[in-house]
Amino acid sequence: MCTGITIAWRDIPTRLIRKHQLDERIIQRSETADKEILFMQRHRQPLLPVFYQGELRILPWGNRQRHSNAPLAWWCEVATLESGAWSMYHPEPVEILANFGLERGVWFQIREGIQGVLIHDQHEQPCVYLLLQPASHYYQVMTGYHREPVFLGEQI
Repeated sequence: MCTGITIAWRDIPTRLIRKHQLDERIIQRSETADKEILFMQRHRQPLLPVFYQGELRILPWGNRQRHSNAPLAWWCEVATLESGAWSMYHPEPVEILANFGLERGVWFQIREGIQGVLIHDQHEQPCVYLLLQPASHYYQVMTGYHREPVFLGEQI
């Protein structure tokens, strides 16, 4: 799984940082490191940086609103998606921008991003879900988790 990601702050346009108050999420790993913006599933308002319809957007990460008809989750299994269980939501593929991921206290590098799906609830509000697949042996040893995100262009 993956409970958090970061992206270099310079990769997010200033207008989006201001609009979504992302300056509150800026971290710096060391004095010489570049600043990053932290996106955590546990944030009061979980968000993700998503490339969708040719544009970078900051969109809600999954759904935790019971009044929404979107699945109450932050992730979607590839097998679930392929089974057609989410076809009623008309899921669309999206790219989630990320430089680092976090699972069970372990940070790992992400080179190109993560595959996700976007759906709209009954109010046309977008929800983005990370796509998950069975973890590689390396990922399982590294994080202790049996599922990993679908990474773009690589297998960890």
